[in-house]
Amino acid sequence: MDFNSFINRIKAVEKAPLRYFIVDPDLPLSVYFGLDNTGRPTLLIEDIGKTFSSAEIPSTAQILVLSFTKKDKACLSFSLLTPQHRDVFNTLCYDLFEATRKDSRDSALLSLLTRFAAWQDLLKGTRPGIMSTQEQQGLAAELLALLYFAESKGFEDALDAWVGPFKMDKDFEFYENWAEVKSCKVSATAITISSIEQLDSEVAGSLIVYHIDRASENKEEAFSLKDIVEKARGAATSVAARTMLDSKLYLARYVDGEPEYENRRFQVRCRDIYKVTPEFPCVRRSALVSAVTACQYSLSLPAIEEFKEA
Repeated sequence: MDFNSFINRIKAVEKAPLRYFIVDPDLPLSVYFGLDNTGRPTLLIEDIGKTFSSAEIPSTAQILVLSFTKKDKACLSFSLLTPQHRDVFNTLCYDLFEATRKDSRDSALLSLLTRFAAWQDLLKGTRPGIMSTQEQQGLAAELLALLYFAESKGFEDALDAWVGPFKMDKDFEFYENWAEVKSCKVSATAITISSIEQLDSEVAGSLIVYHIDRASENKEEAFSLKDIVEKARGAATSVAARTMLDSKLYLARYVDGEPEYENRRFQVRCRDIYKVTPEFPCVRRSALVSAVTACQYSLSLPAIEEFKEA
């Protein structure tokens, strides 16, 4: 179900109080949307396997989180307390249910809780600190990849797949494949892989490397982070897509009005796309001893030249 279909279903349900519709019967978790007994928009997840204390999943000023038992099944609900934040809540609900597209109930629940923890930072309403130059380049690269995928998949599908702001294992997760995005200097001969999971997958994916350098203001091809943000906003095909994009930008720590994001200029020298197959040289969890729980490593770009697609 795409975002616009989700919004249309929500509008239909709200005409029938106390009714819930199941979002997708094929998900490993039973996810419903409807109005609770006080008329508040609510995302309800049934049969999650365990109940949580309020300290484990705290509510926010905008979202009431309840963990309870219904007909001997552990349930979790997210209800909107502040009607003026309805657009953001719709985006949150859609994103939470998309996060549950996993192979098992446990992995779906973990993904949902991880995603909500990221949203909690947004809902606190605190202004993020200014991103470093490297962080700005990283976000610019992800937005460039978003626009690249939008050309073939459509903006909304590409936006749905962009999970980088949620600190997920990979930056883009499509139904059939995935992509990890990296930025580095033009002269770089290696990139840093921050975790085992970034490239380890049974499903083939892509490693997209943008070679980005600082640029002077008078360079014709130069752009700022703000320029790329506005280009992405201009590509948004609906108000709903724009709302979701702005929410994800905030989670990525981008805020409007920072002179730093307008004045610092960059230039993309080239973009390389590598096919990550089972033969691709990377660290895989199956090859590690159980005592190794995490690692970070460098990957030689010349050594993966044979996997380059574009």
